[in-house]
Amino acid sequence: MNRLGTYTGNGIVLTYQIGENAPTMSYTGKNEQASATLPSLTAKRMGNYQYWPAGPNNNDPDVCAALIKGNRLLPSLIEKQVAILYGTGPMLYTEKINDDGTVSRHYLKDPEIEAWLESWQKAGIPNSYKEYLRKNIRSYYYSEGIFSQWLLSKGTVIGLKGSLPVAGLKHISELRVRLATVQDIARRKDIEDSDFNLVLIGNWAESSQQEFKVFPRFDPMNPLSRNGAVSYSKNSNYETDIYATNVFFEGIKGWIRGCNATPEYINSFLENSLSARHHIIIPNAWYDAKKKALEELCSENAEKKAEGAKDSELIKIKVGDDEIEVGTEYSAVLLDKYVNMELKHLTNFLSGRGKNQGKTYATRSFMNESGDLEKWIIEEIPQKYKEYIEALISYDKRADMVLLSAKGIDPSISNITSDGTISKSGADAYYNYIIYLTQQAIPEDVVCADLNFAISLNFPEKYASGIRIGFHRPSVQRQEEISPNDRLKNQQQ
Repeated sequence: MNRLGTYTGNGIVLTYQIGENAPTMSYTGKNEQASATLPSLTAKRMGNYQYWPAGPNNNDPDVCAALIKGNRLLPSLIEKQVAILYGTGPMLYTEKINDDGTVSRHYLKDPEIEAWLESWQKAGIPNSYKEYLRKNIRSYYYSEGIFSQWLLSKGTVIGLKGSLPVAGLKHISELRVRLATVQDIARRKDIEDSDFNLVLIGNWAESSQQEFKVFPRFDPMNPLSRNGAVSYSKNSNYETDIYATNVFFEGIKGWIRGCNATPEYINSFLENSLSARHHIIIPNAWYDAKKKALEELCSENAEKKAEGAKDSELIKIKVGDDEIEVGTEYSAVLLDKYVNMELKHLTNFLSGRGKNQGKTYATRSFMNESGDLEKWIIEEIPQKYKEYIEALISYDKRADMVLLSAKGIDPSISNITSDGTISKSGADAYYNYIIYLTQQAIPEDVVCADLNFAISLNFPEKYASGIRIGFHRPSVQRQEEISPNDRLKNQQQ
Protein backbone atom coordinates (compact mmCIF):
# COMPACT_ATOMS: atom_id res chain seq x y z
CA MET A 1 0.00 0.00 0.00
CA ASN A 2 1.37 3.43 -0.88
CA ARG A 3 1.80 5.36 2.35
CA LEU A 4 1.06 8.61 0.55
CA GLY A 5 -1.49 9.11 -2.22
CA THR A 6 -4.82 10.47 -3.44
CA TYR A 7 -8.35 9.09 -3.51
CA THR A 8 -11.36 10.24 -5.57
CA GLY A 9 -14.96 9.39 -4.75
CA ASN A 10 -18.41 10.93 -4.48
CA GLY A 11 -17.21 14.08 -6.20
CA ILE A 12 -14.48 14.62 -3.60
CA VAL A 13 -10.72 14.34 -3.97
CA LEU A 14 -8.64 13.89 -0.86
CA THR A 15 -5.02 13.20 -0.14
CA TYR A 16 -4.00 10.73 2.54
CA GLN A 17 -0.98 9.48 4.39
CA ILE A 18 -0.50 6.59 6.76
CA GLY A 19 1.21 7.83 9.88
CA GLU A 20 2.12 11.41 10.68
CA ASN A 21 5.67 10.98 9.38
CA ALA A 22 4.82 9.65 5.94
CA PRO A 23 7.59 9.58 3.31
CA THR A 24 7.71 12.41 0.82
CA MET A 25 6.66 11.95 -2.77
CA SER A 26 8.15 13.70 -5.79
CA TYR A 27 6.01 15.96 -7.95
CA THR A 28 6.09 13.53 -10.87
CA GLY A 29 5.58 10.45 -8.75
CA LYS A 30 8.99 9.15 -9.78
CA ASN A 31 12.12 9.08 -7.67
CA GLU A 32 14.40 9.92 -10.54
CA GLN A 33 17.98 10.79 -9.70
CA ALA A 34 20.01 13.05 -11.90
CA SER A 35 23.14 11.50 -13.27
CA ALA A 36 26.14 13.18 -14.80
CA THR A 37 26.97 10.08 -16.81
CA LEU A 38 25.28 8.73 -19.90
CA PRO A 39 23.37 5.45 -19.58
CA SER A 40 25.37 2.38 -20.51
CA LEU A 41 23.96 0.57 -23.55
CA THR A 42 24.59 -2.92 -24.82
CA ALA A 43 23.40 -4.76 -27.91
CA LYS A 44 20.08 -6.63 -27.58
CA ARG A 45 19.10 -9.94 -29.15
CA MET A 46 16.23 -10.43 -31.59
CA GLY A 47 16.15 -14.03 -32.79
CA ASN A 48 19.40 -14.66 -34.66
CA TYR A 49 20.29 -10.97 -34.71
CA GLN A 50 21.78 -8.52 -32.27
CA TYR A 51 20.62 -4.93 -32.60
CA TRP A 52 21.59 -1.64 -31.03
CA PRO A 53 18.74 -0.20 -28.91
CA ALA A 54 17.51 3.36 -29.34
CA GLY A 55 18.16 4.42 -25.76
CA PRO A 56 18.05 2.43 -22.49
CA ASN A 57 14.45 1.33 -23.10
CA ASN A 58 14.77 1.16 -26.90
CA ASN A 59 12.04 3.78 -27.27
CA ASP A 60 13.82 7.15 -27.41
CA PRO A 61 12.42 8.05 -30.88
CA ASP A 62 8.87 7.19 -29.78
CA VAL A 63 9.17 9.20 -26.55
CA CYS A 64 10.56 12.17 -28.47
CA ALA A 65 7.83 12.01 -31.12
CA ALA A 66 5.02 11.66 -28.57
CA LEU A 67 6.18 14.54 -26.38
CA ILE A 68 6.74 16.84 -29.35
CA LYS A 69 3.37 15.91 -30.88
CA GLY A 70 1.63 16.68 -27.58
CA ASN A 71 3.19 20.14 -27.33
CA ARG A 72 1.33 23.17 -28.66
CA LEU A 73 4.46 24.95 -29.96
CA LEU A 74 7.05 22.43 -31.14
CA PRO A 75 5.11 20.80 -34.04
CA SER A 76 4.44 24.18 -35.67
CA LEU A 77 8.02 25.30 -35.05
CA ILE A 78 9.37 22.15 -36.67
CA GLU A 79 7.01 22.59 -39.62
CA LYS A 80 8.31 26.14 -39.99
CA GLN A 81 11.86 24.77 -40.06
CA VAL A 82 10.75 22.22 -42.66
CA ALA A 83 9.22 24.98 -44.79
CA ILE A 84 12.27 27.23 -44.51
CA LEU A 85 14.74 24.49 -45.47
CA TYR A 86 12.48 23.25 -48.29
CA GLY A 87 12.18 26.83 -49.60
CA THR A 88 10.61 26.90 -53.03
CA GLY A 89 11.48 23.25 -53.53
CA PRO A 90 14.36 20.99 -54.59
CA MET A 91 16.46 22.11 -57.55
CA LEU A 92 19.64 21.05 -59.29
CA TYR A 93 22.58 23.41 -58.97
CA THR A 94 26.29 23.90 -59.34
CA GLU A 95 28.49 26.04 -57.14
CA LYS A 96 31.26 28.47 -57.96
CA ILE A 97 33.72 30.45 -55.90
CA ASN A 98 33.53 34.19 -56.58
CA ASP A 99 36.47 36.55 -56.75
CA ASP A 100 35.75 37.78 -53.23
CA GLY A 101 35.92 34.24 -51.86
CA THR A 102 32.18 33.80 -51.40
CA VAL A 103 30.39 30.74 -52.76
CA SER A 104 27.33 31.17 -54.93
CA ARG A 105 24.92 28.68 -56.46
CA HIS A 106 23.82 28.51 -60.04
CA TYR A 107 20.48 26.72 -60.31
CA LEU A 108 19.91 24.83 -63.54
CA LYS A 109 17.63 22.50 -65.47
CA ASP A 110 18.81 19.07 -66.60
CA PRO A 111 16.19 17.12 -68.60
CA GLU A 112 17.77 13.69 -68.00
CA ILE A 113 18.11 13.97 -64.23
CA GLU A 114 14.70 15.61 -63.90
CA ALA A 115 13.07 12.90 -66.02
CA TRP A 116 14.52 10.26 -63.70
CA LEU A 117 13.33 12.13 -60.61
CA GLU A 118 9.83 12.48 -62.02
CA SER A 119 9.71 8.76 -62.90
CA TRP A 120 9.89 7.45 -59.34
CA GLN A 121 6.22 6.71 -58.82
CA LYS A 122 5.89 5.18 -62.28
CA ALA A 123 8.69 2.81 -61.29
CA GLY A 124 6.74 1.73 -58.19
CA ILE A 125 8.44 3.96 -55.63
CA PRO A 126 5.85 4.82 -52.91
CA ASN A 127 6.48 8.57 -52.96
CA SER A 128 7.70 11.20 -55.36
CA TYR A 129 11.21 12.53 -54.90
CA LYS A 130 9.77 15.76 -53.46
CA GLU A 131 7.75 13.89 -50.85
CA TYR A 132 10.82 11.76 -50.07
CA LEU A 133 12.82 14.91 -49.38
CA ARG A 134 10.07 16.45 -47.24
CA LYS A 135 9.96 13.29 -45.11
CA ASN A 136 13.73 13.44 -44.83
CA ILE A 137 13.56 17.01 -43.55
CA ARG A 138 11.03 16.09 -40.86
CA SER A 139 13.13 13.12 -39.77
CA TYR A 140 16.13 15.41 -39.53
CA TYR A 141 14.38 17.91 -37.27
CA TYR A 142 12.94 15.16 -35.08
CA SER A 143 16.01 12.92 -34.80
CA GLU A 144 18.80 14.34 -37.01
CA GLY A 145 19.04 10.96 -38.73
CA ILE A 146 17.52 9.64 -41.97
CA PHE A 147 17.00 6.06 -43.14
CA SER A 148 16.58 5.49 -46.89
CA GLN A 149 15.92 2.26 -48.76
CA TRP A 150 17.62 1.86 -52.12
CA LEU A 151 15.37 0.41 -54.81
CA LEU A 152 17.33 -0.69 -57.87
CA SER A 153 16.05 -1.03 -61.42
CA LYS A 154 15.07 -4.62 -62.13
CA GLY A 155 17.04 -6.32 -64.87
CA THR A 156 19.40 -3.39 -65.23
CA VAL A 157 22.80 -4.30 -66.55
CA ILE A 158 25.41 -2.03 -65.04
CA GLY A 159 27.23 -0.19 -67.78
CA LEU A 160 24.55 -0.71 -70.42
CA LYS A 161 23.98 2.53 -72.29
CA GLY A 162 20.84 4.29 -71.17
CA SER A 163 20.31 2.18 -68.07
CA LEU A 164 19.86 3.81 -64.68
CA PRO A 165 20.81 1.43 -61.86
CA VAL A 166 18.91 3.28 -59.10
CA ALA A 167 15.14 3.41 -59.64
CA GLY A 168 14.56 5.60 -56.60
CA LEU A 169 14.75 5.95 -52.83
CA LYS A 170 12.20 5.22 -50.13
CA HIS A 171 12.15 7.05 -46.80
CA ILE A 172 11.78 4.84 -43.71
CA SER A 173 10.72 6.29 -40.36
CA GLU A 174 13.41 6.21 -37.70
CA LEU A 175 10.77 4.85 -35.30
CA ARG A 176 10.76 1.57 -37.26
CA VAL A 177 14.49 0.91 -37.80
CA ARG A 178 17.27 -0.51 -35.64
CA LEU A 179 20.81 -1.27 -36.78
CA ALA A 180 21.71 -4.95 -36.40
CA THR A 181 24.27 -7.67 -37.04
CA VAL A 182 24.60 -11.45 -36.79
CA GLN A 183 27.88 -11.07 -34.87
CA ASP A 184 27.99 -11.66 -31.12
CA ILE A 185 28.72 -8.15 -29.86
CA ALA A 186 26.57 -8.08 -26.71
CA ARG A 187 29.61 -8.29 -24.41
CA ARG A 188 31.77 -5.86 -26.29
CA LYS A 189 32.39 -2.46 -24.74
CA ASP A 190 33.65 -0.61 -27.81
CA ILE A 191 30.96 -0.82 -30.51
CA GLU A 192 30.97 1.35 -33.61
CA ASP A 193 28.50 2.20 -36.35
CA SER A 194 30.48 0.05 -38.81
CA ASP A 195 29.81 -3.08 -36.73
CA PHE A 196 26.21 -3.15 -37.98
CA ASN A 197 25.69 -4.39 -41.54
CA LEU A 198 21.95 -5.14 -41.26
CA VAL A 199 18.78 -3.29 -40.30
CA LEU A 200 15.62 -4.60 -38.63
CA ILE A 201 12.39 -2.87 -39.64
CA GLY A 202 9.11 -3.22 -37.79
CA ASN A 203 6.84 -1.85 -35.09
CA TRP A 204 9.10 -1.92 -32.04
CA ALA A 205 6.29 -1.05 -29.65
CA GLU A 206 3.99 -3.90 -30.72
CA SER A 207 5.56 -6.47 -33.04
CA SER A 208 6.93 -9.89 -32.22
CA GLN A 209 10.26 -10.95 -33.68
CA GLN A 210 8.52 -12.86 -36.48
CA GLU A 211 7.01 -9.62 -37.80
CA PHE A 212 10.31 -7.80 -38.33
CA LYS A 213 11.90 -7.55 -41.75
CA VAL A 214 15.65 -7.81 -42.24
CA PHE A 215 17.49 -5.80 -44.89
CA PRO A 216 21.17 -5.35 -45.68
CA ARG A 217 22.86 -2.13 -44.69
CA PHE A 218 23.79 0.04 -47.66
CA ASP A 219 27.47 -0.33 -48.56
CA PRO A 220 28.93 2.80 -50.21
CA MET A 221 31.91 0.71 -51.41
CA ASN A 222 29.60 -1.67 -53.28
CA PRO A 223 26.36 0.33 -53.62
CA LEU A 224 24.60 -1.76 -56.26
CA SER A 225 25.23 -5.19 -54.78
CA ARG A 226 21.93 -5.59 -52.91
CA ASN A 227 18.47 -4.38 -53.82
CA GLY A 228 16.52 -2.95 -50.88
CA ALA A 229 19.61 -2.00 -48.86
CA VAL A 230 19.03 0.68 -46.22
CA SER A 231 21.39 3.61 -45.70
CA TYR A 232 21.61 5.87 -42.67
CA SER A 233 22.59 9.53 -43.05
CA LYS A 234 22.93 11.52 -39.86
CA ASN A 235 24.34 14.47 -38.02
CA SER A 236 26.53 12.55 -35.58
CA ASN A 237 26.35 13.33 -31.88
CA TYR A 238 29.21 14.13 -29.56
CA GLU A 239 28.65 11.19 -27.21
CA THR A 240 27.83 8.44 -29.72
CA ASP A 241 28.33 7.69 -33.41
CA ILE A 242 25.66 4.97 -33.76
CA TYR A 243 22.29 6.77 -33.65
CA ALA A 244 21.86 10.49 -34.02
CA THR A 245 19.49 12.22 -31.63
CA ASN A 246 17.73 15.56 -31.47
CA VAL A 247 20.27 17.91 -29.91
CA PHE A 248 17.71 20.14 -28.21
CA PHE A 249 15.34 17.46 -26.89
CA GLU A 250 17.18 15.90 -23.94
CA GLY A 251 17.92 19.21 -22.25
CA ILE A 252 14.31 20.42 -22.30
CA LYS A 253 12.44 17.12 -21.97
CA GLY A 254 11.23 18.05 -18.50
CA TRP A 255 9.99 21.42 -19.71
CA ILE A 256 8.09 19.77 -22.57
CA ARG A 257 6.39 17.38 -20.14
CA GLY A 258 5.45 20.25 -17.84
CA CYS A 259 4.21 22.42 -20.68
CA ASN A 260 2.14 19.55 -22.09
CA ALA A 261 0.59 18.85 -18.69
CA THR A 262 -0.41 22.44 -17.83
CA PRO A 263 -3.71 22.41 -19.78
CA GLU A 264 -4.69 19.15 -18.06
CA TYR A 265 -4.03 20.64 -14.65
CA ILE A 266 -6.07 23.73 -15.40
CA ASN A 267 -8.94 21.82 -17.03
CA SER A 268 -9.07 19.30 -14.20
CA PHE A 269 -9.15 22.11 -11.66
CA LEU A 270 -11.87 24.10 -13.43
CA GLU A 271 -14.05 21.29 -14.75
CA ASN A 272 -13.80 18.59 -12.11
CA SER A 273 -12.58 20.42 -9.01
CA LEU A 274 -9.78 17.92 -8.73
CA SER A 275 -7.74 19.96 -6.28
CA ALA A 276 -7.94 18.01 -3.04
CA ARG A 277 -9.80 19.84 -0.26
CA HIS A 278 -8.99 17.45 2.57
CA HIS A 279 -5.88 15.67 3.75
CA ILE A 280 -6.38 12.52 5.81
CA ILE A 281 -3.82 11.23 8.27
CA ILE A 282 -4.50 7.56 8.95
CA PRO A 283 -2.89 6.46 12.24
CA ASN A 284 -0.25 3.79 12.06
CA ALA A 285 -1.94 2.03 14.98
CA TRP A 286 -5.17 1.68 12.93
CA TYR A 287 -3.22 0.47 9.89
CA ASP A 288 -1.28 -2.10 11.89
CA ALA A 289 -4.41 -3.24 13.74
CA LYS A 290 -6.31 -3.80 10.48
CA LYS A 291 -3.36 -5.67 9.00
CA LYS A 292 -3.27 -7.99 12.03
CA ALA A 293 -7.05 -8.44 11.97
CA LEU A 294 -7.04 -9.37 8.27
CA GLU A 295 -4.25 -11.89 8.83
CA GLU A 296 -6.30 -13.50 11.62
CA LEU A 297 -9.44 -13.59 9.47
CA CYS A 298 -7.51 -15.25 6.64
CA SER A 299 -6.22 -17.89 9.05
CA GLU A 300 -9.73 -18.49 10.36
CA ASN A 301 -11.05 -18.83 6.80
CA ALA A 302 -8.24 -21.26 6.00
CA GLU A 303 -9.29 -23.45 8.95
CA LYS A 304 -12.93 -23.36 7.84
CA LYS A 305 -11.93 -24.25 4.30
CA ALA A 306 -9.89 -27.19 5.59
CA GLU A 307 -12.96 -28.39 7.48
CA GLY A 308 -14.97 -28.40 4.25
CA ALA A 309 -16.70 -25.01 4.40
CA LYS A 310 -18.00 -23.59 1.13
CA ASP A 311 -16.68 -20.28 -0.23
CA SER A 312 -20.04 -18.66 0.53
CA GLU A 313 -19.60 -19.62 4.19
CA LEU A 314 -16.22 -17.89 4.59
CA ILE A 315 -15.89 -14.62 6.51
CA LYS A 316 -16.31 -11.41 4.52
CA ILE A 317 -15.79 -7.77 5.46
CA LYS A 318 -18.37 -5.06 4.94
CA VAL A 319 -17.64 -1.33 5.10
CA GLY A 320 -20.66 0.84 4.39
CA ASP A 321 -22.42 -0.67 1.38
CA ASP A 322 -19.32 -2.44 0.07
CA GLU A 323 -18.18 -5.96 0.81
CA ILE A 324 -14.95 -7.77 0.00
CA GLU A 325 -14.01 -11.41 0.31
CA VAL A 326 -11.18 -12.00 2.76
CA GLY A 327 -10.08 -15.34 1.36
CA THR A 328 -7.73 -17.80 3.00
CA GLU A 329 -4.33 -16.24 2.31
CA TYR A 330 -3.35 -12.75 3.42
CA SER A 331 -1.66 -10.38 0.96
CA ALA A 332 -0.90 -6.66 0.81
CA VAL A 333 -3.51 -6.38 -1.96
CA LEU A 334 -6.22 -7.31 0.54
CA LEU A 335 -5.13 -4.54 2.89
CA ASP A 336 -5.07 -2.08 -0.03
CA LYS A 337 -8.67 -2.96 -0.87
CA TYR A 338 -9.75 -2.52 2.72
CA VAL A 339 -8.08 0.90 3.07
CA ASN A 340 -9.72 2.06 -0.19
CA MET A 341 -13.10 0.91 1.14
CA GLU A 342 -12.57 2.97 4.28
CA LEU A 343 -11.58 6.01 2.21
CA LYS A 344 -14.65 5.56 0.03
CA HIS A 345 -16.80 5.35 3.15
CA LEU A 346 -15.14 8.50 4.45
CA THR A 347 -16.04 10.44 1.30
CA ASN A 348 -19.70 9.62 2.00
CA PHE A 349 -19.40 11.58 5.22
CA LEU A 350 -17.45 14.42 3.65
CA SER A 351 -19.97 14.76 0.83
CA GLY A 352 -22.83 15.16 3.29
CA ARG A 353 -24.24 11.63 3.05
CA GLY A 354 -23.44 11.01 6.69
CA LYS A 355 -24.78 13.04 9.57
CA ASN A 356 -21.41 13.74 11.15
CA GLN A 357 -19.55 14.54 7.92
CA GLY A 358 -16.20 13.15 9.00
CA LYS A 359 -16.40 13.73 12.74
CA THR A 360 -16.93 10.01 13.27
CA TYR A 361 -13.49 9.30 11.81
CA ALA A 362 -11.85 12.18 13.65
CA THR A 363 -12.97 10.71 17.00
CA ARG A 364 -11.89 7.14 16.27
CA SER A 365 -8.83 6.47 18.43
CA PHE A 366 -6.31 3.63 18.54
CA MET A 367 -3.61 2.74 21.00
CA ASN A 368 -0.17 2.04 19.57
CA GLU A 369 2.48 -0.30 20.97
CA SER A 370 3.92 2.49 23.13
CA GLY A 371 0.56 3.14 24.77
CA ASP A 372 0.07 6.46 22.99
CA LEU A 373 -3.28 7.43 21.54
CA GLU A 374 -3.51 7.90 17.76
CA LYS A 375 -6.49 9.36 15.91
CA TRP A 376 -7.73 9.75 12.37
CA ILE A 377 -7.06 13.38 11.47
CA ILE A 378 -8.95 15.25 8.75
CA GLU A 379 -7.27 18.51 7.74
CA GLU A 380 -8.82 21.01 5.36
CA ILE A 381 -6.48 22.26 2.62
CA PRO A 382 -6.87 25.99 1.87
CA GLN A 383 -8.02 26.51 -1.71
CA LYS A 384 -6.10 29.37 -3.31
CA TYR A 385 -7.68 29.29 -6.74
CA LYS A 386 -6.21 32.50 -8.11
CA GLU A 387 -2.68 31.71 -6.95
CA TYR A 388 -2.91 28.18 -8.36
CA ILE A 389 -4.03 29.27 -11.84
CA GLU A 390 -1.55 32.16 -11.96
CA ALA A 391 1.29 29.85 -10.96
CA LEU A 392 0.42 27.46 -13.79
CA ILE A 393 0.22 30.30 -16.31
CA SER A 394 3.58 31.70 -15.17
CA TYR A 395 5.16 28.27 -15.54
CA ASP A 396 3.60 27.92 -18.96
CA LYS A 397 5.08 31.21 -20.17
CA ARG A 398 8.50 30.26 -18.87
CA ALA A 399 8.26 26.87 -20.59
CA ASP A 400 7.38 28.61 -23.87
CA MET A 401 10.49 30.77 -23.59
CA VAL A 402 12.68 27.72 -22.93
CA LEU A 403 11.25 25.81 -25.90
CA LEU A 404 11.65 28.75 -28.27
CA SER A 405 15.23 29.42 -27.23
CA ALA A 406 16.11 25.72 -27.47
CA LYS A 407 14.94 25.60 -31.09
CA GLY A 408 17.15 28.58 -31.90
CA ILE A 409 14.51 30.36 -33.98
CA ASP A 410 14.29 34.11 -33.46
CA PRO A 411 10.81 35.37 -32.48
CA SER A 412 10.69 37.45 -35.66
CA ILE A 413 10.89 34.17 -37.64
CA SER A 414 8.75 31.97 -35.41
CA ASN A 415 6.17 34.78 -35.09
CA ILE A 416 6.01 34.09 -31.35
CA THR A 417 7.58 36.41 -28.79
CA SER A 418 8.26 35.59 -25.16
CA ASP A 419 4.84 36.81 -24.02
CA GLY A 420 3.00 34.82 -26.69
CA THR A 421 2.20 37.73 -29.03
CA ILE A 422 2.94 37.91 -32.74
CA SER A 423 6.17 39.58 -33.84
CA LYS A 424 5.41 42.15 -36.56
CA SER A 425 8.80 43.67 -37.41
CA GLY A 426 9.45 43.11 -41.13
CA ALA A 427 13.09 44.25 -40.99
CA ASP A 428 13.85 41.93 -38.07
CA ALA A 429 12.12 39.05 -39.78
CA TYR A 430 14.07 39.49 -43.01
CA TYR A 431 17.55 39.84 -41.53
CA ASN A 432 17.02 37.08 -38.98
CA TYR A 433 15.67 34.91 -41.78
CA ILE A 434 18.83 35.54 -43.82
CA ILE A 435 21.01 34.71 -40.81
CA TYR A 436 19.00 31.53 -40.23
CA LEU A 437 19.50 30.50 -43.87
CA THR A 438 23.27 30.61 -43.42
CA GLN A 439 22.90 27.82 -40.81
CA GLN A 440 21.20 25.36 -43.17
CA ALA A 441 24.29 23.77 -44.72
CA ILE A 442 24.42 20.76 -42.37
CA PRO A 443 20.66 20.00 -42.48
CA GLU A 444 20.67 20.21 -46.27
CA ASP A 445 23.76 17.98 -46.59
CA VAL A 446 22.19 15.27 -44.41
CA VAL A 447 18.74 15.50 -46.03
CA CYS A 448 20.08 15.31 -49.59
CA ALA A 449 23.06 13.00 -48.98
CA ASP A 450 21.50 9.78 -50.29
CA LEU A 451 19.77 11.41 -53.24
CA ASN A 452 23.03 13.05 -54.33
CA PHE A 453 24.77 9.69 -53.99
CA ALA A 454 22.08 8.18 -56.22
CA ILE A 455 22.72 10.92 -58.79
CA SER A 456 26.41 10.03 -58.73
CA LEU A 457 25.52 6.41 -59.57
CA ASN A 458 22.95 7.17 -62.27
CA PHE A 459 24.72 10.15 -63.82
CA PRO A 460 28.41 9.89 -62.91
CA GLU A 461 29.60 12.38 -65.53
CA LYS A 462 27.06 15.02 -64.55
CA TYR A 463 27.88 14.49 -60.88
CA ALA A 464 31.59 14.84 -61.63
CA SER A 465 30.84 18.17 -63.33
CA GLY A 466 29.49 19.45 -60.01
CA ILE A 467 25.71 18.97 -60.38
CA ARG A 468 23.98 18.41 -57.06
CA ILE A 469 20.43 18.60 -55.76
CA GLY A 470 19.52 20.94 -52.95
CA PHE A 471 16.81 23.42 -52.03
CA HIS A 472 16.29 26.75 -53.70
CA ARG A 473 16.53 29.68 -51.33
CA PRO A 474 17.44 33.35 -51.75
CA SER A 475 21.08 34.32 -51.67
CA VAL A 476 22.36 36.14 -48.60
CA GLN A 477 22.53 39.82 -49.52
CA ARG A 478 22.13 43.08 -47.66
CA GLN A 479 19.02 44.87 -48.85
CA GLU A 480 20.93 48.08 -49.55
CA GLU A 481 23.11 46.13 -52.00
CA ILE A 482 20.02 45.20 -54.03
CA SER A 483 18.29 47.55 -56.46
CA PRO A 484 15.08 49.00 -54.94
CA ASN A 485 12.81 47.17 -57.38
CA ASP A 486 14.39 43.79 -56.53
CA ARG A 487 14.24 44.15 -52.76
CA LEU A 488 12.18 41.57 -50.92
CA LYS A 489 9.67 44.02 -49.48
CA ASN A 490 8.94 45.41 -52.97
CA GLN A 491 8.64 41.94 -54.47
CA GLN A 492 5.90 41.11 -51.97
CA GLN A 493 3.75 44.13 -52.80
